[in-house]
Amino acid sequence: MPQLDVGSAISYGWKKFTENVGPFIILMLAVFVAFIVISIIQSVLTPNGSGVVALMWSAFIGVLAYVVTTIVQAGVYRAGLGVTKGEKPSVAQLTDTTNIVPYILTILLVGVGAFIGFVLCIIPGIIWLIFTAYAPILALDKGIGPVEAITQSINWVKDNFGQVFVILLVSYIVYIVGFCLCGVGALVSIPVALVAMIYSYRALSNETVVA
Repeated sequence: MPQLDVGSAISYGWKKFTENVGPFIILMLAVFVAFIVISIIQSVLTPNGSGVVALMWSAFIGVLAYVVTTIVQAGVYRAGLGVTKGEKPSVAQLTDTTNIVPYILTILLVGVGAFIGFVLCIIPGIIWLIFTAYAPILALDKGIGPVEAITQSINWVKDNFGQVFVILLVSYIVYIVGFCLCGVGALVSIPVALVAMIYSYRALSNETVVA
């Protein structure tokens, strides 16, 4: 059974990355390429005008790009969920659409809540993101609806705030450090941080992980 502490979570994330270096690097490179292509297409299709039609089209392209990016990100979550079960990361996970609808709806609802929170002096937005951190993983892994996923995540964090906050904070620092190393370090830091967070998700849901 996984332990809900930051040392165990980060150690597990590093262990699973080192056991799957090649597959994780290939997956992350595929994700980076997908993000670049999406960004280029978005910039090409976004109009320069300021009329109502131009603004509506820009909004549509922005939402479409966000949804596609979210689907790509789901592949990284799937890889993290998979390694806790003994599965190897695969590029095929980027196009897997299992539970993608509740995942996208949860991401959108969390995003709306974060936007409102940041408008209200930033701090409420940060608090909201902490308490809903596990909602997208729940929706993708279990296929539950966004309201149920968010409610479960809030209850988990509320009941284990100290441990969860430290795990999320350290995972975020690991994530950012990778980008600070000319971006290349993100190939390592993102999988390590993601698996660490999913390890804590398994601990919160009382599920076993593959050692």
